[in-house]
Amino acid sequence: MPVREIGVSSAADYPIHNPAPGTAGHAAPARPTPSRCVTRIVATIACCLAAAMLPRDLHAGADPAPKDKGQKLVSRIAFAGDSIVDNYWEGVLRVVSASPCLKGSVELGRFARNGTGLTRGDKLFWPREVRRIGETFRPDLFVLSVGLNDRQFIVDGNGARTAWGSPNWTDKYRDLIDEFLANAVASNARVLLIGLPIVRDGAENADLQGKNQMFADAVARLGSPHVQYIAPWRLKHEGADAFASYGPDRNGRTVQIRTSDGEHFTVAGEDLVAGYLYPKIVAAFEQMGVRLDRSCAGTEQAADAVADKAADNKGPQ
Repeated sequence: MPVREIGVSSAADYPIHNPAPGTAGHAAPARPTPSRCVTRIVATIACCLAAAMLPRDLHAGADPAPKDKGQKLVSRIAFAGDSIVDNYWEGVLRVVSASPCLKGSVELGRFARNGTGLTRGDKLFWPREVRRIGETFRPDLFVLSVGLNDRQFIVDGNGARTAWGSPNWTDKYRDLIDEFLANAVASNARVLLIGLPIVRDGAENADLQGKNQMFADAVARLGSPHVQYIAPWRLKHEGADAFASYGPDRNGRTVQIRTSDGEHFTVAGEDLVAGYLYPKIVAAFEQMGVRLDRSCAGTEQAADAVADKAADNKGPQ
């Protein structure tokens, strides 16, 4: 899969971009322990030494170019927001990696930042950061989700504070959502704003569902055909949804689908959510007149034609 270095010179310290397909996902990035830090340092040094010995036509950290020279990068998708976006990125990455065509033609940008949101502009001001991502990564599509950490006081991009529970908190938060979406669409990218999933804690869940309504209202208020609110994945397709740590995986087996924190998804859960989100990503590209697998279409058609001709020449047996 195409790989680019991102966030290297930015204040946003993003995780590794597009790891090798098949790498196990992590629902929520954990704070590394000293022993893990040492391991990572050793691994980093080893990777740098290995990169120095790569052929010149491969850049460090990149997968080899697709063998099919007819393939080329046609679509960039930026996943940006708080830690729940890492779940979405991991799941969709496995979908893309499973297809030789998509793997060589779709680039997934990983821009998730643990512990951030629209309230902590002192840590990362997302309305400004999403514009920077649009200008540098230049995605065709943004997949966005924020709000998991926003049940607290607000610090905006200028350092102004709004106390949690104050009369103007909701209005201030609405303004931040509007600015966030406006800056995302400023790069001419399509935008999918994903609602927050149901969580275990009742009070937190009520807050997140309230934010989902604000997200949907903000999209309607913006009135752009390029911005769409996507309701969150649900375990139950009908009736009231309910949090469950365990549920059926893609094969119908009962497995753990949510992590112990009651918020994020396990690898099996990521796959379920990806099965829900990926068709919506495909639909967004179709609205742009783009097929995600278009770079392979010509090659596949040519291969079929060759096979048909060979069969005709061979004649009846």
